[in-house]
Amino acid sequence: MIEFPNGRIEAEKSRFSAEPEGFPTLNPAKKIACIVLPTYNEAESIPRLLPLIFRESENIPTHELHVLVVDDNSPDGTGECVRSAMRLYPRLHLISGEKRGLGEAYKRGISHAMATLAPDLILQMDADFQHDPALLPQFVRLCNQGYDLAIGSRFVMGTDIEGLAWHRKFISVGGTKLVRWFSGIPPVTDCTSGYRCIRAKLIAKCDFGPYSTRGYSFQSWFLCELLKNGARYVEIPLPFPTRLYGHSKLTFRDKVEFLVCLFHLPKWKPGPAQELERIRESSPAVSVAEHLPTEVGSHAQK
Repeated sequence: MIEFPNGRIEAEKSRFSAEPEGFPTLNPAKKIACIVLPTYNEAESIPRLLPLIFRESENIPTHELHVLVVDDNSPDGTGECVRSAMRLYPRLHLISGEKRGLGEAYKRGISHAMATLAPDLILQMDADFQHDPALLPQFVRLCNQGYDLAIGSRFVMGTDIEGLAWHRKFISVGGTKLVRWFSGIPPVTDCTSGYRCIRAKLIAKCDFGPYSTRGYSFQSWFLCELLKNGARYVEIPLPFPTRLYGHSKLTFRDKVEFLVCLFHLPKWKPGPAQELERIRESSPAVSVAEHLPTEVGSHAQK
């Protein structure tokens, strides 16, 4: 079972079981899909983003959509904006804590969501409007079709990434190549993407104990850990528009941590049923090209 810095999920259940604010009685007829949304100084964007997210609930008939905002004590009042919005959206939740990096925020948020909501799906998303909420139904639909992990990729052929500056593109493409080389994972086109949908039962198998990342390198570490645990995954095009609010929070320290993290990435070994499937079109009626990895060892003989 996954262990986070705050302790095991069982301990989290005890800690949060008596906390009523933001956690209404769940609808037992539907499974839960929870977006974990880290924020720091997003007071300008979060009031505009939340209505767009919850509007997509109508297009996700199989799941009850929840949003858990993980705010790192933003000095601009992001937490207060979320608390105000909670009066309008009963499935909006908030936890706050010390600013310790994106990775730590995700670990805390995922742990909290799994302990309090028992979700079927966990989604990762940014709050700066570079991740389009309109893609949420497609992510959920793909996981309903049997995938454990759906990845929004900025580098699938034909994707519009006008909002990605050349130096950020260089870092992201180069980082993806390094992650694939050091970990041995299949040719995922975007290993640092922050827009994903993950089956929660797969997260429960992950182990972040031996080497825990705090910053943006968490994304590549998490991806490798999921694949190591047998994730069946798919990539979909992620258009990347020009940033409307805020600024990039990628620091020099994050870049150094990423390089160090490469030497500690979980190593991937192919299984007989693991596949890489890429969606070439962004419409709901998508075409899928299937790529099967070469089976090795005993699997090749079956």
